[in-house]
Amino acid sequence: MRRLAFITTVGLLLAACKDDANSDEDGADTSGGSVDDGSDPTGSPSSTTMPSSTTDPIDCVPGAEDCECLDGECIGEFMCIEGLCKPGPLFEGDDEDPEVLAGLVVPINVDVTADEFSWSQVDGPATEIIGEGPSILVPVPPDAAAGEVITLRITAVRNTIQATFDVRIVVREAVFEDFLAGITSIEELGTSEGIDFDDNGNMWVVSTEGFISRFGVDATFQSRVDVPGQPVGALFGRYFEPMVDDQDPIDVLFVANAMNASIERVNTNSGAVTLVSDTVEGGGTIGTANFVLPDGDGNVYVSNRTGGQVFRYDGYDGVTRLLVDLPGANPNALSFGPDANVLYVGTIGQVLRVGVLPDETAAEPEVYLDFADVASGWEADGLAFDEGGNLWVGAPNGSTLYLARYAGTGPTTVIREFADVGANISYFTSLRFGNGGFGDSVLYWTGLANRTVGRLETGLNRL
Repeated sequence: MRRLAFITTVGLLLAACKDDANSDEDGADTSGGSVDDGSDPTGSPSSTTMPSSTTDPIDCVPGAEDCECLDGECIGEFMCIEGLCKPGPLFEGDDEDPEVLAGLVVPINVDVTADEFSWSQVDGPATEIIGEGPSILVPVPPDAAAGEVITLRITAVRNTIQATFDVRIVVREAVFEDFLAGITSIEELGTSEGIDFDDNGNMWVVSTEGFISRFGVDATFQSRVDVPGQPVGALFGRYFEPMVDDQDPIDVLFVANAMNASIERVNTNSGAVTLVSDTVEGGGTIGTANFVLPDGDGNVYVSNRTGGQVFRYDGYDGVTRLLVDLPGANPNALSFGPDANVLYVGTIGQVLRVGVLPDETAAEPEVYLDFADVASGWEADGLAFDEGGNLWVGAPNGSTLYLARYAGTGPTTVIREFADVGANISYFTSLRFGNGGFGDSVLYWTGLANRTVGRLETGLNRL
């Protein structure tokens, strides 16, 4: 039976110290960061008496790595330490400084070849460094101004040689855009709801009038597929024929169809629309299906907002079962997060964290985020995690986009919010990060009655 722990843990605080096998032969640093090689912190490089040549490798070249020094000197970046030429610390980091929005937790990874090293902050808005290895997390203060730069430094020692490597995080301005502002035909874009991106460089937007439209990276209309009923949420995933072993999955667009009370799949190449499931184990229907979330192994989670339920379609046996009942909570948006076997559910004023147990039933739901007063009626109609574990929450009836940092256990809180960001693009629905030419770090959303798709460059890629 196919089973999947549907999200692997985000690479938070992964230690990865290793030799740089791709470094230049002379040991010079080839990374894009700023490196300052220094001498022995206790004094200048030693040029003491050389060891007997009988202890050196037969083919050792004086001045080369691990060979005797040549008149107290070494070739290239090596330094003469106790008569032998030794390399100092080596660093390998990103070629470009990350530019991110204020408030985000930023993952930083630098490969370090050293005997010991430590991190420190040397400039910019005060923050903290989470972790001690080469992979750290850096929370950017939510009130940091655009253009400010946080400078972090690794100070490392290898063979008694000290060197430093600087990493800079640049704070970017939040710029909200109407991506499909040029689309005016209601035959090309209707009441936009669901949104996702295929692997061929296309954006697909669901219109609840009964069709799904394809747009290119230049924001031009390409084609549409008619989906009878009222399609709402839609995401790409892998589909398996139930009870058939040794088969190759097909990539399809799963659709929650509210009018048909069903999960459907769309072959975006042929335009074929096929029923996946419309009944629930024990009797009854899925109801007004609102959002779908495939897990990559043929299983699909679907929310019934008006019925207060979340169901799980099992891709192996083809049966849809109730996962969790949340009467009155209006479960709507669904997402996986940084933790394995956990489902995040957007409801009125809250985001719930629901563990999926080994027997594929649900643990008791926990409140992960309170973002609005329940009495306000503001509901989470879009959830998206980025590579830093940051959670983006869209509340369309509050015209607000919320940002919360990841918490491995217990609840988290809103760290920043964006309200009324512009005409026609403040109705944050079906949040989704782009890919390919649309940008893995660009957050997109639909605007429902405004017939729009908004976007925001965040600086961090999708999870």
